[in-house]
Amino acid sequence: MVLLVASLAGAVALVGVPGRVGGLVEYGVCLITGGEDCSIGGEEADPPNDEAYVPPRCEVLQTQDKAGYSLYVGIFKFGEEYAFMEQQMADGTYRMTIMPHNAEIGVEGKAFEFKTEGGKNVQLGAEAKIGAYLKAGVGDTWVFTDKAEADSFKDDIIENQMAMDTMARNPGAGLYYALNPPPEIPDPGITTATLRLEAGANAEAGARVKTSTAEQYWDTGTGLNGKVRVGGQVAVRTDDRDPDNPLTGTTYQVDGQVGVGSELGGAGAENLHDWSGAVRVMRNEAGEPVEIVYTTTVDSSIVSKDRLGNKRKQGKGGLKDKEADALLQETRTTLRLDTPQERALADRYLQEQGLTAMPTMAFSQLFDDGSDLLNEPPEGSGEFERLLYDKATVSNTVQEKTTDAAAFGGKIALGMGLGLKLSTESSESHTVEAEYLGAPRPDGSRPFLEFPDCLSEESE
Repeated sequence: MVLLVASLAGAVALVGVPGRVGGLVEYGVCLITGGEDCSIGGEEADPPNDEAYVPPRCEVLQTQDKAGYSLYVGIFKFGEEYAFMEQQMADGTYRMTIMPHNAEIGVEGKAFEFKTEGGKNVQLGAEAKIGAYLKAGVGDTWVFTDKAEADSFKDDIIENQMAMDTMARNPGAGLYYALNPPPEIPDPGITTATLRLEAGANAEAGARVKTSTAEQYWDTGTGLNGKVRVGGQVAVRTDDRDPDNPLTGTTYQVDGQVGVGSELGGAGAENLHDWSGAVRVMRNEAGEPVEIVYTTTVDSSIVSKDRLGNKRKQGKGGLKDKEADALLQETRTTLRLDTPQERALADRYLQEQGLTAMPTMAFSQLFDDGSDLLNEPPEGSGEFERLLYDKATVSNTVQEKTTDAAAFGGKIALGMGLGLKLSTESSESHTVEAEYLGAPRPDGSRPFLEFPDCLSEESE
């Protein structure tokens, strides 16, 4: 032990290593020799303050219900959707979000269609469809201190929103609600307007059969299918929870999906993989950035499908039911900018690098198994990367998600290709694994720590 300490001390003295490295060696020597007031570079070595790096937001549980319709006229598609979401957060707060109007317009068409005879009464075929869609919506979010407070407002919020929606669609309803006013509710703390553009393709191959006396082939609901989708969206968020400090944020997101599946007699399964990356910049009234959030997600699911219905020459129709079990992995990196110097540094980085130049740290944890340490930025890194390392909070979560969806409708090929589809969907997600990045250590690393507050009761 004496020889080891002497060798280390001699190396530091002779080589003249940089101050930080030398300080780390002195810190290590102090620990080896059992020192009580070990220091780095002359400063006292206080224990890392991991509590200061607990992420400000982490979702424990989410439930969501959707209902909507799609109207087809030729190659055009029009639709509208209503959604209601509830969230339980790790800090005990509870959120409710209503999206009363999510409009969609798009175009769909066939890329190709191929048919061939597979026997006397069997027809084999394949087809691919392509489409592009523009979606827009507005959602209001209420944030409550706990679930009890949220539950006390839940029914009133839903009733109030239904009344507002009814009056918007039917001006005559205003007289009824003038005599029977809806319940008063607090103003939403957060309002988000979203504009989304996506494009995708679906392909399927299968078989149709007919009896010897039939004139048309009937779809057997047997075959293979695949899909691919890419999309992007911009969301503008207004946060008025603090009237003295209103914030406005803009989120930019890109995402994609790939899936393959099969059916046998109308029943089957599909393996879906979704990826997304997003950055949100929140600004104060002066236009200064006060918070930057980087989010990446990977969603892998197995979807079971049941379909009743048929495809005919004149059109198609039926009932579809889908149930899905998924694992949703999310990495969220949050950087709060507390001083004018930090805000100026971040603003300069955003102006010079743009939103596409996302720091590596914002995504490196996504593929980490939790056993490795995140080291400090390498030599030559910019000031922003240094600030991100020193201050950012990072959470890694895994959620189990179940979804039940149903759709009913049909499409008739009468020159105009008229069609209507009604759909409903309900889902529930709860966090089963959670960790966060602790405070920087003397050796220049940040370890992952358990995050039990973000785990749902079902996972415990």
